Order: sequence, then structure tokens, then C-alpha cells
Amino acid sequence: MYDLRFMRHFEAVYRHLSFSAAAEELGLTHSAITKSIKTLEADWATQLFHRTTRTVVATEAGKKLYPQALELLAFAANVRETTTSGGHELNIVSGPGVIEGMIHPAIIKFARTFPKTRINVSTMPPHLAAEELIQRRIHLLIYHQASLSGLPHKQRMRVTEVIDEPYWMIYRKGHPVGQCRSDLGDVLRYQWAIAGFDQLFEHSLPEDLRQLLLDHGAPHYRLLSQAACIELAKQSDILTTLPETAARNAIAEGTIEGQPHPGGFRFTIGAAVLYDASREQTVEHFVECL
Repeated sequence: MYDLRFMRHFEAVYRHLSFSAAAEELGLTHSAITKSIKTLEADWATQLFHRTTRTVVATEAGKKLYPQALELLAFAANVRETTTSGGHELNIVSGPGVIEGMIHPAIIKFARTFPKTRINVSTMPPHLAAEELIQRRIHLLIYHQASLSGLPHKQRMRVTEVIDEPYWMIYRKGHPVGQCRSDLGDVLRYQWAIAGFDQLFEHSLPEDLRQLLLDHGAPHYRLLSQAACIELAKQSDILTTLPETAARNAIAEGTIEGQPHPGGFRFTIGAAVLYDASREQTVEHFVECL
């Protein structure tokens, strides 16, 4: 096994395209970084960088090594953390609606089995999250199935469906849209606020539906917060949408009304992991808790 220090030094040089900048970041001398890279190149009998007095450019071998180096360093960091702390860290990225409606009950269930595992949940555009998953900086993606289907590297991921239920249209009490059944064209006359409606999700929609939304300029408000969308619906004529379970819970509070969404749209959420993540017991269990 090659010294992990070589991988750290290689990763820093690749990222900065500079031996000097890498040495400064790592608190080492320029000669120490140079020696590490030369040793790695000699042991593997391949050149990793083309360098001159002014430039450093990765070779094809260097470009191939970089993602593998990231995986190795991430794995080593995880092993060290687990060994020294007796715990573990689970990094999850999801859409905003999932964070607000699904994450907390899953964490409560998960903590009964793995109380020492720290959980970090954040949100970011799905295509960026896919890159983070491939580089093993995160363990689990939770997004709408339509978003997952368009991700890069999806052939390296295993997707498990965790939610499949109808969307409901949500609006303030007494809103005229609730007085009669309407088709999709009718309800799009109103302004809409939708959480997590990004470009990847939009382009995954059927062409006729995407064109209909475009013709009506919908949705008017694309927010990160599902709670903010609900508040807009409570306090104005803006409409929003929620999965059926969340919609029924909100309606039961008596401050808003709702009905099944025209068009029969469904809330289908999937959890994506790398195919070899089955070795990670905590990852598999969190998916079960969802």
C-alpha cells in the first residue's frame, strides 16, 4: 500500500496545479512535495504531471488517478474517524422538500440503532451532489426520481424508491380554485410557488407539460423552502403543491385547503448510493428508515 502522504501531496498539486501552492497549503517545503511526486511516478513507472518552470499540467495518468486519490483519502479519513471516535459520520444531500418533510422522522428511527453516528444533511443542485457522491464526500442522495434519472454517473448508483404518492394542490381557505374541479390549464392561470423546481427536474418533465408550464410562465416562484411555499399559499392567492401525506397533515391544522393535483402528478422519491455502499451498514439502514 502506498503511503497516503503521497496521495495527499498529489491531490494538492493536482488541485492547485502548483507545487509551491501545494507545499504552502500542506505546510511543507517545495522540495518535499517534489520528492513525493517523483517517488510516486518512479514506483508506478508513469508520469503524473508535465511541468516546466512556469506551468504544471496533469498527464492523462494524473487525470485518471485524481478521482481515485479522492476516494482513497476519503475512505482513509472515514476509517480514522470511526477507529478513533468509536462513531461514524453520515453525509446526506437531498432536495429541500425532503429535508423539511422526511429527514427528521428517519433520523429518529435511525438513532435508535446507531446513536453515535453523526448525521450531516445539506442541499445542493442534484448534478453537483452526484459528483460529491462519486468522490465519496457524501454517502447518500435523496431526490425526486425525475431528478435522479437525469444525473451523471447514474450507472454507478443504485437507486431505491422510498416514497410514491400523489401530489396535492394547496391553497388558502376560501380560494376560488377550491370551488370547483379544474384542469391543469385552469389552475396555471394562478401564480405558483414550488420548492426544489430546478432545471434538472424541469427538463425531466414530458415535453407537452414543460411547454404548458412555459406558456404560463409557471412556476412564478422557485424557492428552496417548502415551508415558505406553504406560507405564501396561506397568505395570498399563490398556489403550491405537497405530497398527499404532508398535504393532509397541513389541511388538518385548519389553515389551508387542498385537493388532488390536476394532471395526476406523483411524488416519487428515491435514495441513491454507490453500488458498493452495501458494505456501509449505516447507509443501508438510513435508507430503510426513510
